[in-house]
Amino acid sequence: MTTVSHTLLALAVCASAAAFVSQASAQVATQKAPPGPPNTISAHRMAALKKCTDGKKFAGDKYVACMTAEGEAP
Repeated sequence: MTTVSHTLLALAVCASAAAFVSQASAQVATQKAPPGPPNTISAHRMAALKKCTDGKKFAGDKYVACMTAEGEAP
């Protein structure tokens, strides 16, 4: 009797493990790519960023003032 119950228990554990593995692999297969195109920066903004940050020690107020003067949002 004990052998039969141990065999059934082992069978149940194996079946639940197999079900878990199949669920995990199914979830990985259904992941989707993030929506929308990647962020792009306009040439004007890129030039403003280069002018306001290239080779300069960062200072928040000066950066904001420079970007604003270039017509871009900081």
